[in-house]
Amino acid sequence: MKRTDLKKNLLVIALAGVCIGAVTFVLLLFSARTYSIYMPESKDGYQNVTAEIGNPDVVEMISVEKKDEVWAVTFRAKQPGGTEVAAVFPHTSEDYGTLKDRHYSFLYVTRFGTILEPADLDFNGFYILCGALAAFFLFAGVYLFLMYRRRKRETFFSYDTVLNFGLSLFFLLHGAVFFGLVVFCLVNPGEALGRILFFAAQYALTAVVMLSLPFILLLSVVMAVSNVWLIRHEGLRRTNLLALILAALMMGGVLAAVVLAFVNTQMLSFEPNALWISVVRTVFSALFLYFLAMLFATQYCCVIAARRKPPLTHDYVLILGCAIRKDGTLYPLLKGRADRAAAFYRRQKEATGKAPVLVPSGGQGSDEVMAEGEAVRRYLLSLGIPETDVLAETQSANTQENMKCSKALIDERKPDASVIFSTTNYHVFRSGILANDAGLHADGIASKTKWYFWPNAQIREYVGLLVRSRKLHAVLLLLLVVFSLLFSNLGAIISALIS
Repeated sequence: MKRTDLKKNLLVIALAGVCIGAVTFVLLLFSARTYSIYMPESKDGYQNVTAEIGNPDVVEMISVEKKDEVWAVTFRAKQPGGTEVAAVFPHTSEDYGTLKDRHYSFLYVTRFGTILEPADLDFNGFYILCGALAAFFLFAGVYLFLMYRRRKRETFFSYDTVLNFGLSLFFLLHGAVFFGLVVFCLVNPGEALGRILFFAAQYALTAVVMLSLPFILLLSVVMAVSNVWLIRHEGLRRTNLLALILAALMMGGVLAAVVLAFVNTQMLSFEPNALWISVVRTVFSALFLYFLAMLFATQYCCVIAARRKPPLTHDYVLILGCAIRKDGTLYPLLKGRADRAAAFYRRQKEATGKAPVLVPSGGQGSDEVMAEGEAVRRYLLSLGIPETDVLAETQSANTQENMKCSKALIDERKPDASVIFSTTNYHVFRSGILANDAGLHADGIASKTKWYFWPNAQIREYVGLLVRSRKLHAVLLLLLVVFSLLFSNLGAIISALIS
């Protein structure tokens, strides 16, 4: 992602956070000036509910209401300070006569005139803060998803596409957690304590990781099975173990999140051991969820790229190279790319009468008898493609150079030519990005590969794209980890400030 695009997106999200925060603060200044104590109706029925206030100069009782079998005793702030209060609920029992149930609390009035119940970090307007958090996360997620859709329309072959989609998933999952909490607040106002909010903030990341277990389990099984088949057919090599390694890492990550979720018995605490565990849990969960979101986004973009169907209106079809046999013939992977290009060549010629020029690309490796581009050229001629419709590029050593060198050849003939490239299905998306890097704005067509080869190859593409943008990922991870640490320990910070 370009730095300008990254800064713009972060600035929009930050401004949205500031605006939502400011509105929330104003709303809380009004709603939190009162505080309600809730008590379910007893079987005998309460009558003449009153309140006992330790320091009447701090708060005063302003109302007693009964709604849906729940009593609410409401206090209003008068001046900063703290006081004990007790809501008294008298009722008459046939066996024991007149009894009084008491609900004790300590209320603290801040200098802003808001009331806080420190024991549960509770306050009126809990649902407002929950709604604000849900609104922020959902806004960030939806905004980034819209940026993904726009990028998909304008320049699909860009790492912006992956980043916007992956980050939108990261924020939308958070938003779903807090939207659920808002619903809980509205349905059960008497049970919606502030401590629940801060507990949810502390465990939101870890909860999302744990909820992803079914998806991870299914994905891990698919990758493991495909990897076993790949090793059986292609042999045991390090590159053929990528899917197994990633499956093991994902399952291990979820198990580690489960362990960290149940280690800490002191919630919302600045006690050193509890804080250390909270920091480790938050950082681990943020990293795991970030890379999981990026994995899903990358796989999705690779699948979409492989299914694209460019129009039959192109001047050149670039065939990306890969290894050839010792006798100069093509391995199935490269043969599939050449066949896909030849099929497109025939369809366009039949549909429009205009035959595109095929450009097989690839230099000669140290263990190859000829250049890959020349080997593909000979194969295309054997298929009946006229020699005048084949232009071989034989100097490049990798996909990036395939694009640069082929562009140079094409520009000599037709500077503004319409170009597509042919490569294996899992390789289309990253090849499109490399084409853009080379100044070659080309679409892609995909040749098929064996089913057991796809998952391992997709993981290789994922790792390649991560490494390619490692500095950008480092910046984003640093920002997300700092944000997650502050957010997850918000309750502990407030508790420490009050105490």
